[in-house]
Amino acid sequence: MNLGVVETEVGGFMMEMVAKFRDRYPGVQVALFDGDGDSLRERLDQGAEDIVALVEPVEAAKYNYMRLPVREEWGIIMKKDDPLTRRDVLTREDLYDLPLIVGRRGIMRDSVSDVLKLDQTKLNILITINLPMVSRDLVVNHHYYHLGIRGVYEMYKDDDLAFAPFSPQKTSGHLLAWRKNTILSARTMA
Repeated sequence: MNLGVVETEVGGFMMEMVAKFRDRYPGVQVALFDGDGDSLRERLDQGAEDIVALVEPVEAAKYNYMRLPVREEWGIIMKKDDPLTRRDVLTREDLYDLPLIVGRRGIMRDSVSDVLKLDQTKLNILITINLPMVSRDLVVNHHYYHLGIRGVYEMYKDDDLAFAPFSPQKTSGHLLAWRKNTILSARTMA
């Protein structure tokens, strides 16, 4: 089975499911691929992945999918000693002057912007990434701010970092998706 998973808190949930699946069906091999939602959907469309776990929002109408019980809170990942860490929440006004690192998926920025009523033209987006782990050094050593989800902050497991959520709160769910009109093989689902 080829499984694609976004780098968020859903990864831990999915690995628990993979372990349970493998316990029940030890003959099935699992190939894991991590990536952002665009890469995973492309791989799913090409048949390189059988199933993918995606963070919302995602254009899911062309897939069969089910919602997963994992939700993520949006905010800013920053250096632990940053003055903004003294605040319980951040607002759109706080974001306009920050040197930002953001994910490459425009649909995510649009979703956050809709909730916060952000004027995206005022954002100081300096770095665009597809996977979050590479940006850690920029946040810790070069005073950048990562606009992302709490699950990414949790994945860092880094005492030098802090997370501040947005107000109003923005959360995203996760989907498990597979191609329509495709019967998952016995090898895939055992």
